[in-house]
Amino acid sequence: MKRLSSLLILLTMISIAAFAAEGGSGKVSLDSAVKVGSTELPAGEYKVTWTGSGDNAQVTLKQGKTTATAPAQVVEVRRKSEAFATKNENGSRVLTEIQFRDTTLVLHESPSQVAGQ
Repeated sequence: MKRLSSLLILLTMISIAAFAAEGGSGKVSLDSAVKVGSTELPAGEYKVTWTGSGDNAQVTLKQGKTTATAPAQVVEVRRKSEAFATKNENGSRVLTEIQFRDTTLVLHESPSQVAGQ
């Protein structure tokens, strides 16, 4: 009976982890303007949501009426703190990763969809 209970608990935990990997949300505070696709986002705090998992994720950054969406890869990685990564491209800072404590979102280069600018 103990073995069955342990197995059920383990299966439940695996199901919860799999469900969580299909999407999530968090916040990122950008210290200066960055580009997401072709969209320039000003410095500020953004709500970040994503749907999908693995290479087939869609990431949305939203602040007020400004929204930028980009394809991304979701990578399960444990970190001690949250951060973001950028690269310089043609004189602009381009957002390449958003790193949460358990998940890293690797943004793919492609045009983003913009609303509310």
